[in-house]
Amino acid sequence: MTPEPMNLRGWLQADLGRPALERPEGPAAPGHDLDGVRGTSEPTGLDVRSAPLSEQLPAGTALLCVKSRTYADEPNYQLDFYYRGTAYSANQETDLQRRRPPDLGLHRLAELAREIGWRATYRRVKGWWKTEPTLIKWVDWLERAEDPRLVVWDQTAFEIPWELLYRQRIGGAAVMDAAGGTGGWIGAGLPVIRWTTVWDGDRAERYDPPRKDCRGGVLVYEDKEFRSEHDGVGRHEILPRSRRMEDLRVRLERPRTDFGLLLLRCHGIYSEDPDEFMLGDVSLPELSDDWAMPALYDSGAAVLISSCVSARTVEDHRYNAAVPCTFAEVFLRWGAGAVIATLAKVSKGHAHDFAARLLTQAQGGPVGLAEAVTDNRAFHARWAEEAIRYGDATGAEEAIEAFFAGFTFAYFGHPGTTLALEVPQTHPQACAGGESA
Repeated sequence: MTPEPMNLRGWLQADLGRPALERPEGPAAPGHDLDGVRGTSEPTGLDVRSAPLSEQLPAGTALLCVKSRTYADEPNYQLDFYYRGTAYSANQETDLQRRRPPDLGLHRLAELAREIGWRATYRRVKGWWKTEPTLIKWVDWLERAEDPRLVVWDQTAFEIPWELLYRQRIGGAAVMDAAGGTGGWIGAGLPVIRWTTVWDGDRAERYDPPRKDCRGGVLVYEDKEFRSEHDGVGRHEILPRSRRMEDLRVRLERPRTDFGLLLLRCHGIYSEDPDEFMLGDVSLPELSDDWAMPALYDSGAAVLISSCVSARTVEDHRYNAAVPCTFAEVFLRWGAGAVIATLAKVSKGHAHDFAARLLTQAQGGPVGLAEAVTDNRAFHARWAEEAIRYGDATGAEEAIEAFFAGFTFAYFGHPGTTLALEVPQTHPQACAGGESA
């Protein structure tokens, strides 16, 4: 029996271990060399409810879909790449033979650095791209586009640091972002945007974030340990900031609360047991199942979770869930226009510095959130490259530690979503936030 072509909706479904169907290689897209890149079945029959990626995304945006599988009785993953209306696969025998989860999740790197130092850890992370030649070929192809952007929908629990994919340039080949001095780190050279399965009916089967222009004031939850006296947010706050998660819950249950950004500053504690995976004093199941957020649904605001591990994944084995869950997913499910969260532990200093830069930019007018996160990575990449080349050993260690902290922040949403902070018209002096609280 000849299998029917797989449409894009079927290709994106999170079925474990079943590779996308292949079709004979056709001609490459004009101006691009795709030698050795296999295409999957044509994504025909798209409809508005399914996965209209061509309509949703700018022309230079690609989607990388990552799914768990087993190969030779070992954990593995399959890679499918969607770009310019065609799906491509990197799941051949030769791909799978060299591929293993690299165990280089950002949460592991501090532990690794304690064993071998930050400089050696930097080298270790640099090397894993060698196992993914087809992925590198896809990225090289994407880079030739105008305004290239990569969306990564990782449905695994391997916590692979896709932003830390490194592209070594040899000979006369152009160095990525040579003028900026960021080296070959993909996440510092172009926006690498994360996505996660959103547990809301048909949304679980597609990449569906709308492009949002988030505008308005700021709704803040701030644990007392994270209190900042002069954070520049105060005049934008719509209400005095919450000091308890229960207070924030009450506010998010009020529909038609108008704000452009929800900012959370608190501790995050990771656990493989979902009931012990905490954001402030609220567990992941509690936030997911007990909270209602009509205020977020109505506003479509962006969310910045300035805490540790808020974008880390956990598998809830009580339900045999095929796809890991995160705190970011809960806010996306309730209609957040975008979420910025962390893939590992991050110091209060680094978290505050990132938030301060982002909020300062957003006060001056619309800022692209994907670009802001990329600029943060690029800043730390330049610092690390300069310290390694021209600094002393101690300075290099400090710069590399900050480099990994900069890559801890991940952006979930549409590539074009923006944020602009405004002073609330109804509460121009509502709280003064950190300036007087």
